[in-house]
Amino acid sequence: MTDIPTVRSLSTPEGLADPYAIHERFRQAERAGLDIGPVVVSYDQVTAALGDRSLSSERVDGILGRLDDDQRTACPFVERTLTDIIAFRDPPDHTRLRRLLAATFTPKMVAHQRTTIERLAASMVESIADDGEADLFDRVTFPLPAMMVGAMLGVPEADLERFQAWALDIVFIVGSGNPTPELAQRANDHFQEMREYFGHLLAVRREHPTDDLLSAMIAASDDDDRLSEDEIYANATFLMTAGHETATNMLTNGILALLDHPDQLALLGERPDLLPAACDEILRYESPVQMTPRYALSDGEVLGRQLHAGDAVMLFLGAANRDPARFERPNDFDIARPNFKHVAFGHGAHYCLGASLARHELAAVLSAVFGRLPGLELAIERSEIDWQPTRDFRGPRALPVRWTPAGRS
Repeated sequence: MTDIPTVRSLSTPEGLADPYAIHERFRQAERAGLDIGPVVVSYDQVTAALGDRSLSSERVDGILGRLDDDQRTACPFVERTLTDIIAFRDPPDHTRLRRLLAATFTPKMVAHQRTTIERLAASMVESIADDGEADLFDRVTFPLPAMMVGAMLGVPEADLERFQAWALDIVFIVGSGNPTPELAQRANDHFQEMREYFGHLLAVRREHPTDDLLSAMIAASDDDDRLSEDEIYANATFLMTAGHETATNMLTNGILALLDHPDQLALLGERPDLLPAACDEILRYESPVQMTPRYALSDGEVLGRQLHAGDAVMLFLGAANRDPARFERPNDFDIARPNFKHVAFGHGAHYCLGASLARHELAAVLSAVFGRLPGLELAIERSEIDWQPTRDFRGPRALPVRWTPAGRS
């Protein structure tokens, strides 16, 4: 008999190791005519929901709603920060924020960041090339995105550890599904620190603008419309999250996927022209963002479900990217796969603004790692990998590897 798994099962050690097996159980239950509740796993339904104006992206109540009124009141900076993040807004506010933020991603800035990415990736890998072993998470895939986003925002390298802490607070607040009062209070303290830090940095940039993204956010305008300081604070911190935490997952997942599939790694060595396709296959196969929620704006039928205003639907991007109705052999890792219309970067109005830079970052890191570390292999058993403990985001928290340094037999 077909059973219906629980969403909570995705947070168990088995679920963290292989969420796709649980996604498939949801899929089988749905095919059997069973009610799988708010869970959405099919590609067609996920993409439809991402473009459905009757569903809201505004999720502050969904994130903080389990805190009581006193606990929520005690964390005002959490609510202020989450409220102004572009990914958590609906039109017309989202449309306005996206227009202003998109104007900051100029061709000149993007070209400069691509050069920075390549330089950082090559430098970080070169620094460990003679060691023969390392944790690539600690030495490459975790620090590199932080340095890249820090460079984009004009944040001094010495301050990046603080930014990483702020970014992790958003990950844990959003990804926990049920933040504790202690987590909310810690995030509140850090978001207050972030505002004080940015207040100083913004004052400096207003007097002495540079070519960084923070200066561009200050200058961004549309007629008389500009980003408010709260919007700059929130979206700079969100950029640190999206550009750091999810990028770290993307890079670590990518290296691991190729190590897990030596035939595909060999094919990439023979066919370097497949690198862009390999990057998209990595994003499809191991989506760094696994789930995003939406909330019904009114009573009615959505995706074949009867919803009341405020009801949530949970859109599993990782499941959509392995939907057999959309992708042939979805659980196979195939860098020559012809169809790359995955939803790792979202879909529709909320499609990731930094998708092009993210792809370039992944390509640069894969080229540097596999081009400079011959004979690369995992230094632990595959079953020993420690996965990030959230159902929303996916990536290892360590990647110990070994290789044969040049000149050694």
